[in-house]
Amino acid sequence: MLWFVMPYCENCGKEVTSTSKFCGTCGSRVNVETQATPTSSPVPVSAPPQHATHVSNAAKSEPVIGVLMLRKTKSLGRYDSFSGVLTSQRLIFAQMTGDMLKDAINQAREQAKAEGKGFFGQWGDQLKASASHSSRYYNMDASAVLSETPGNFAVQNSAVNEVKLKLKDTGNQANLREFEIEVKSSSGNYKFRMDENSDYVKMLKQVYGDRVKTPMGYFGGGLKFKIG
Repeated sequence: MLWFVMPYCENCGKEVTSTSKFCGTCGSRVNVETQATPTSSPVPVSAPPQHATHVSNAAKSEPVIGVLMLRKTKSLGRYDSFSGVLTSQRLIFAQMTGDMLKDAINQAREQAKAEGKGFFGQWGDQLKASASHSSRYYNMDASAVLSETPGNFAVQNSAVNEVKLKLKDTGNQANLREFEIEVKSSSGNYKFRMDENSDYVKMLKQVYGDRVKTPMGYFGGGLKFKIG
């Protein structure tokens, strides 16, 4: 009889599926080579690796201030997902690859099943998978965030001249809006979409102050405008 050892992420110790390429919790690349051993009794499953809970010197010198959920629009309504990781020194654009998103969704679904959730509960957790995936950046060193995938890049805060926010229609029936965010810097200009979220605006202003330009009359905390 063949018995399999359930794999774990070597970085954070969380259980991963046998087909995962990335950990859905910490985003680290995983090398899952499930070992099958012929035996008449189950192979004891080893405990996940234990990791010390400490903050590295790198994290202390460059703390993560906030994480923005960003979208890079493409043709035919498609987009690439990014996390805008705001630190005390730079803004890191961390791309969420298709494999990373797929693994995060699969692990969210399996976790929901393990918790006894029904179809809608599982679906709700899958929708939250992208945000949960990005939240792990709060516990990562900035250098690790930058080197996570080849598509990641950063702009130094001192090089940012302006962060311009424009409200745009999403085009859905709910008449919701989102921000078009354009980061203008000495190293180039970068344009994304993000949710109309007052917390995101506060994060940006905390780092860039008056360099953040919001729509005229925008107060935050909702779509509130001066009249006249």
